[in-house]
Amino acid sequence: MKRDLLFTLVAALAVVAEAAERRRGSESAPAPASSPAVATAPAGNLEAFALLTERNIFNPNRTARTRTAPEEKPVRTEEVALVGVVGFGQSTAAVFHSADPRLKGEAGPGGRLGEFTVVAVSPSAVELSAGERTFTLAVAQRLTRVEGGEWTASAAPVPEARSRTEAAPVEVPANASEVLKRLMKQREKQLKE
Repeated sequence: MKRDLLFTLVAALAVVAEAAERRRGSESAPAPASSPAVATAPAGNLEAFALLTERNIFNPNRTARTRTAPEEKPVRTEEVALVGVVGFGQSTAAVFHSADPRLKGEAGPGGRLGEFTVVAVSPSAVELSAGERTFTLAVAQRLTRVEGGEWTASAAPVPEARSRTEAAPVEVPANASEVLKRLMKQREKQLKE
């Protein structure tokens, strides 16, 4: 039933299109008398009408075509932090942490860490060079850069300064040994001074 209706609709559209074409053609040049004015639908070939079923304007489930805006890529930020400095006898190494595996690990003087070369390692800081730039990082300090930008060192976090009056009292556990009790009391005196 639907198929017959579809063929009839297409045949009618073809007749209307041919009549409009003849009208345009008759205005510019006379039409030959031998051409018939009958439109025929292709018999049994539904693939020829696939466009009509895909873009059916009478489909109640039809949705509007929308153009999606291009997604903005998030800005990628690279970061490397100096976690600490480790000493092995006469040699020392700096320990770095980063999400990038090239910038993660430990390196001593002359060692490489991604694009950085470790110039010097002291107990509280590390000197790094990248190209012509040199950076000095204290423990817990970070180097960051926005994708395609320059490396910048962040300020080292300032430890909270506690006044001598704010020193929290040291609680000695009841089951602590005599040595631990003496050490904890000694530490409490040091904090009060």
